[in-house]
Amino acid sequence: MGGLIVHPDGSEAVRYNALDFPVRTGFSQLSVFPDYAADCHWHRDFEFLAALDADIEYEVNGRRISLRQGDAVFVNSGRLHFGFSSARRECHYCYLVFHPSFLGDSPAVDRLSADEGPDCWLLTPDTAGHAIQRLQYICDHAVPGNALAIQAACAGLLEDVRRLAGNAAAAPDPDWGLLRSMVGYIQLHYQEKIRLEDIAAAGAVCRSKCCALFRRKLKTTPMAYVTHHRLEKACAALREGVSVTDAAFASGFQGLSYFCETFRKVYGVKPSDYLRQISKEENL
Repeated sequence: MGGLIVHPDGSEAVRYNALDFPVRTGFSQLSVFPDYAADCHWHRDFEFLAALDADIEYEVNGRRISLRQGDAVFVNSGRLHFGFSSARRECHYCYLVFHPSFLGDSPAVDRLSADEGPDCWLLTPDTAGHAIQRLQYICDHAVPGNALAIQAACAGLLEDVRRLAGNAAAAPDPDWGLLRSMVGYIQLHYQEKIRLEDIAAAGAVCRSKCCALFRRKLKTTPMAYVTHHRLEKACAALREGVSVTDAAFASGFQGLSYFCETFRKVYGVKPSDYLRQISKEENL
């Protein structure tokens, strides 16, 4: 199925543009996600995203950043994050994700990606116009044949962030490590029956602390996160041509009627209507 692929440690297994080229770039839009909100997830890679034609919000380790059209955001390695529109409005964006190893052994990269480094950084045309141009260049030209140029551009982007962030540092919060484990458990086992006890055990906490962490840090509940992730997987499957019934059961829903009801509440349309919308988009 489409959507996130997860390593055993719960981190996203990023699908790079090519083998032996740990860079992923692309263009997408918020409407492909349930309720115009991507899954909260994390990976070992650095991430940059630029809002192309509308505003978009980003939440990184509990910090919310609002991007206006033309702005970009840097998300550091190992941080829980997701993009969304609280107004449920469309936004097209371009993104760049690359693994620290792409730049080789570098003490400067290691320091930036450490837990004490900045979780994220807002890049605006006024404060970081050159960095945003560099990001757009990478998104347009990131193919293995341009590996050296892309490597240099990625290094330049990190240097831009390092200069902007200066000596910004924060004390590591162990609660985010617990949440990474619990979110990762959900993303690994979404096709199975998941109980609150299972999620809490993944973070080695009690049920009440599990709920408190999700509520305080992610502004949701553990089981609501499970439902959102399953919907994201179901939507990805539907966009790949999978039938409504197969998408429902493959994404972990135990009944077709419950899936259709939940889908309609979130998207405002039935899964069958969503399929027809996809078909129309592809035929335009």
